[in-house]
Amino acid sequence: MNRIVYRTDYYAVEENENQEIVVIDQIPESAAVVAVHQGCLLLVFQHREAVNEVTWELPGGTVKPGEEPALAVRRELEEEAGVLCKDMSYMGCAYPMASLANRNVYYYFTDDLKVSGSQESNLQDEDDEGVTAVWVPLRDVYRKIKEGGRMDAMVGHGLLLSKLHGFLALD
Repeated sequence: MNRIVYRTDYYAVEENENQEIVVIDQIPESAAVVAVHQGCLLLVFQHREAVNEVTWELPGGTVKPGEEPALAVRRELEEEAGVLCKDMSYMGCAYPMASLANRNVYYYFTDDLKVSGSQESNLQDEDDEGVTAVWVPLRDVYRKIKEGGRMDAMVGHGLLLSKLHGFLALD
């Protein structure tokens, strides 16, 4: 039996018999989208307290209880970046940190977007969460991953799934 260290409506932090910390997500499903437009990937930048850095992440977020993952990712895409999505393709799901938490992420791909403004300028729409959405050339994202840049691991997993499903090339 795990010992409860901390509990909220969203998380429970427990310690197991080996004195390892386990995070139980009370709403364990998330959805993320690889959104590509004119050779650029839509990423969101936000400060993450756990690493005390601004991270590069795929748009996405929590799937509310009873909500379909595809609807959740459309909602998050619009909330975080002001981008509307038409068609999306489901690519699979994965546990981003199974050794620590029970979070499960559903991955989608789209290049069928309604993007406003010039592609040369980045989206700089900040909301209450301190999220900035930016279009980054895919070559720059690949380079940053290859060089070990500080980036959320879900970006790499989403890009790999996109390649495996034939949506993207790795050049």
